Amino acid sequence: MQFFFVLINDERSQIFLFFVITATISTRPSQCINYETIDDPTRNIQQTTGSNSDQNFFNSGARWVRFIGEGGTQIPTSSVPIYRCGTSASGWYSGAMPSGSDTTVNGTVCYTWSSNSCAYSNEIQVTNCGSYYVYNLPPPSISGLRYCTETPIVESKSLYQFKENS
Repeated sequence: MQFFFVLINDERSQIFLFFVITATISTRPSQCINYETIDDPTRNIQQTTGSNSDQNFFNSGARWVRFIGEGGTQIPTSSVPIYRCGTSASGWYSGAMPSGSDTTVNGTVCYTWSSNSCAYSNEIQVTNCGSYYVYNLPPPSISGLRYCTETPIVESKSLYQFKENS
């Protein structure tokens, strides 16, 4: 919010003072504010034991979730081997992530089983909330399917290059 004072002096030596307020209204998607957090290390793609299933976890229907903590902050965007993430059929996101802040895309989660990286699948929504993603996740269609998580590696690039003096 910004405040401005405008002082006008007219020809008759009268002074007028105007008070102007400008405001920028941010309309964040509601799911960037109203979501459930999941902090579960057993969902990580490195977890090789367990028989968890998301069919019961999400049995009340689809809901917006944000993954946090050591287990990971995002659903992986490449195929995950079977028997990972504390389950039998490992879930990964096969769509394009939303690139713009406050944008939502529809995509597909695939579940790896046997030699098929997309033996089962379901549709989800992903919203880019600026510094994190939230997912609208429904219950998978059968038992033994689970959404996996990972913490993506972010490359940092230096803005400056230094030359060694000879």
